[in-house]
Amino acid sequence: MTLQAQKVRGMIADQQHQPLIGATVLELGTQNGVVTNASGRFELTVSGKDALIIISYTGFLSDTLRADTSRPMHVLLEEDSKVLDQVVVSASSTFLDDLESKHIEVITEAELTKAACCNLSESFETNASVDVSFTDAISGAKTIRMLGLDGRYVQINRENIPNVRGLSSRYGLGYVPGTWVQSIDVGKGAGTVVNGYESMTGQINVELKKPENSEKLYLNSYANSFGRLELNANHAWDINEKWSSAILLHTDFFNSEIDRNDDGFLDLPKSKQINVMNRYKFQSENLVSQIGINVMRDEKAGGQVGFDFGDDFQASTQYGFVNNTTRLELFGKTGLLFQHKPYKGWGFIYSGAYQDIEAGFGRDSYEGEETTLYGNIIFQNIIGNTFHQYKAGASILYDKFDEVYADSTFSRKEVVPGLYYEYSYLPNDDFSLLLGARTDFHNLFGTYFTPRLHTRYQLTPNTTIRAAVGRGYRTPNAIVENSNILVSSRQLIIQEAPEPEVSWNMGGSIVTSVSFGDKKLNLVADYFYTTFENQLIYDMEQSSSQLVVYNLDGKSNANSFQIEGSYSFNDFLSVKGAYKYYDVKTTINGALRQVPFVSRDRFFLNTSYATKFDKWEADVTLQWFGSKRLPDTGDKPVEFQRSSTTPDFFLLNAQISRGFRWGNIYLGSENLLNFRQAEPIIDAQNPFSNDFDASLVWAPIAGRMVYAGFRYKIKR
Repeated sequence: MTLQAQKVRGMIADQQHQPLIGATVLELGTQNGVVTNASGRFELTVSGKDALIIISYTGFLSDTLRADTSRPMHVLLEEDSKVLDQVVVSASSTFLDDLESKHIEVITEAELTKAACCNLSESFETNASVDVSFTDAISGAKTIRMLGLDGRYVQINRENIPNVRGLSSRYGLGYVPGTWVQSIDVGKGAGTVVNGYESMTGQINVELKKPENSEKLYLNSYANSFGRLELNANHAWDINEKWSSAILLHTDFFNSEIDRNDDGFLDLPKSKQINVMNRYKFQSENLVSQIGINVMRDEKAGGQVGFDFGDDFQASTQYGFVNNTTRLELFGKTGLLFQHKPYKGWGFIYSGAYQDIEAGFGRDSYEGEETTLYGNIIFQNIIGNTFHQYKAGASILYDKFDEVYADSTFSRKEVVPGLYYEYSYLPNDDFSLLLGARTDFHNLFGTYFTPRLHTRYQLTPNTTIRAAVGRGYRTPNAIVENSNILVSSRQLIIQEAPEPEVSWNMGGSIVTSVSFGDKKLNLVADYFYTTFENQLIYDMEQSSSQLVVYNLDGKSNANSFQIEGSYSFNDFLSVKGAYKYYDVKTTINGALRQVPFVSRDRFFLNTSYATKFDKWEADVTLQWFGSKRLPDTGDKPVEFQRSSTTPDFFLLNAQISRGFRWGNIYLGSENLLNFRQAEPIIDAQNPFSNDFDASLVWAPIAGRMVYAGFRYKIKR
């Protein structure tokens, strides 16, 4: 008998019938799932009327129910420990949002706890779609890659507000503590026009913990074998029936001198950070409003062994690296709801941020200031019936940059008002279409027109295909985006004024499942192609003593293919693996060449084991990186020349945790195989020479790291 797809809808709430926002609803044995909206409601297409759904939410016991397709379901999750003797099946900690036209993978809080996850840059260690690596051998900065391209082409939002961009594009991933994160939506390809024009290869939206449903108290303490210490504390409370508030605190400290390769340079910079957020939420029948403030101070000191916080890098006889960043942000959202017309509403999103950077690289100094203002007003409604839905609105982005590097000054002011319209066609459960366009009026570069198209079609109850195409724009920041070059003797040469980067991205995915006994093997395959109309080229090929910057003159494109499979052997053991192929080429110095530092082939394998009620949990992640091309160093003296390609290598991470009613303790290790790049710094003994270069980094430097910590929770 062939199963017929059915739609199940309903509401998830606690025992006091308060809606649970962001609860996960997942069809058992598949990656087919959704999260509840601001009213705690969900809608999910399942494979048949006998399907089982798993409902989970942090701080509550998961529940497994038979999908009731005849009427809306009203599910109350239990948080009383007395019911722990009942049989509970845990939900998947990552899944593809089945209702979305876009290809979006949701990473839940449960997935984030499978690794140390000290900040956003470490939140993707158990995810195959996002690659994370260090940029150089001194600064400790991390960057991500999606679809084979640098993370600067990914729009990274925090609760749909542009966040990691501009002067924070290189270090900003470290400014979002992992313990603040509730979930992460990872979308491949061009994103929605509602959030702007900057999404070129992907869109990552980070949802932080909310005042109305977070723990009363959450404590996390972390320490590792390198000497890094970290403390996180979250506190949420109800002010009255309509107001709630939360304070999120993060602080870390690292003052050890780690030099495992004995080259005289710190493998990791010393660092200390304090990061505080206070947010408030108001909710009534017709109005929802949030406002928050975030204050962050981050200090780093690195370079040669002995260089410390407060040392003068320009006067010191040692090569010093300094990066002191202060960031202030005010942000908020307001939504006007229509109780009897849930499809209709007004929304206003806004933020204002100021960031100041004082940095030093050897003898060269860098100072940067950025002031950003952002506003987005959104109206959503239907045309006739709910088959036809739309969003329309207007946004404005203001950016003011003042940068000084060495003896050069770079300043600009961007004012970009824009209008957009997005239409959704949802005639049935099998098909959906999302068509959007926006026009922005840039004061420096003229008019941007950004069309986007996403479509979804469910071929069978177990197979869904998606396709997308879209255009993207961004203004490059040549210095910050090449901070790895600043820790070298290379001369920065900007040959011409940078023009906006413009790209087209197109591709799609197929999601299916194959039955093996009473379990299903879930398969996801996707292919995306990105081509640039213009791109700012960072040319390290003309000379090993220069970085030449100019606009694209020729072709630049990237092909990305990924196939991923996941399988649960039983209620305790699951495995997922992925293979990725990247073909990324750009015209560099007149020739179409493979982009350096990118592995054409990668393999990912993650195994998870959890006992009943997650009393014990264990995760192991293995990654294989194929060979990478390196920039040419043939014009250096023979002893400083490097191979044009790297060897392949493996990275192995693992973690085990023990759960208690009050929280859990965990122990883990990163880079268990202790693989390290040999001689990451060229001419390390003469850091002020013409051959010194710490930018050619393609693998870990510090080696194996062991960590431990605990998480303590008091529920509301």
